[in-house]
Amino acid sequence: MKKIKNKYHLLVGSLLTTLLGFLGVSCVFPGPVLYGPGVPENFLEVDGEVTNEAGVPLESMQVVINTSRISIKDTVYTNASGEFERAYGFPQEGNDTLLIEVNDTSEVYASEKVQIPFTEMTKETDSEWSTEYSVDVKLQLKKK
Repeated sequence: MKKIKNKYHLLVGSLLTTLLGFLGVSCVFPGPVLYGPGVPENFLEVDGEVTNEAGVPLESMQVVINTSRISIKDTVYTNASGEFERAYGFPQEGNDTLLIEVNDTSEVYASEKVQIPFTEMTKETDSEWSTEYSVDVKLQLKKK
């Protein structure tokens, strides 16, 4: 009888866990999870160009893109035209700052950093279900 009760409890627990998972509810975090279809989402597109002091595009520069609150941490490299581009989706708006750091892995040019608050980003579209932001960054590196 005890084995039947344990199996029954295990089965009911598994079914409830699956059902709660489909509903987007977590036992660890109260309330609905803000990911998945039908949930408002925001998008951020980061474009930029890296040149030297003479305005010549710099290829293969390491660009570190970081935010603190929405947990974006990414590294991209500039192309032959000195340009980089990256797009991100994130679940909610807020007071965050985008941090961009450009490094020359060959150590010819000094690193350059820029901080851009979300309040200074260009809002491309704004609807009930999504908001799109864009940032266009132009950085000029100086020789060491």
